[in-house]
Amino acid sequence: MAPSEFDDGEVYWAAPIGGVTPPELSTGNEDDDEILRQIAARTSLDLPRSWEHFLLVPDEAAARSVAEALAALGWEVSMAPPGPEEDEDQDTDPDDDPQARQDWCVIAGQQSVVLTPALVRDTRELFEDLAGQVPGSSYDGWQASIDFDEIFEAMTAAVDGPED
Repeated sequence: MAPSEFDDGEVYWAAPIGGVTPPELSTGNEDDDEILRQIAARTSLDLPRSWEHFLLVPDEAAARSVAEALAALGWEVSMAPPGPEEDEDQDTDPDDDPQARQDWCVIAGQQSVVLTPALVRDTRELFEDLAGQVPGSSYDGWQASIDFDEIFEAMTAAVDGPED
């Protein structure tokens, strides 16, 4: 635990950035491993959560095709048209791909998912394969929910220690 500048009684939990992935969390993909490490540092991976994946496709027809394929597999799917041209006042992330603002985004989600390295690995493979079938498409990764109650319960347990 990192030193804290908070008042007495407050808890500071440093997020692991980088580092070695424990074998039980390894998916074979650095980005996925990092997300799992970030979640595991804050709460239990055994809790169900919302999970969203992002595919970038070149046009509306491709977005509809991909969305239909994912819906047939049981995913909740939505589509987002390309974003507006960049505004000079808009904050931009230097890591963002400028091409992504020109593509349609297909967002596929599931609720109450318990993330495991095998599930993450297999799902990445599914989305990368799907993107590979549509020229000009790419898989843009995933995100999972963590609600404050999960973090609070984990922090409280860490401070209080195991129950007797």
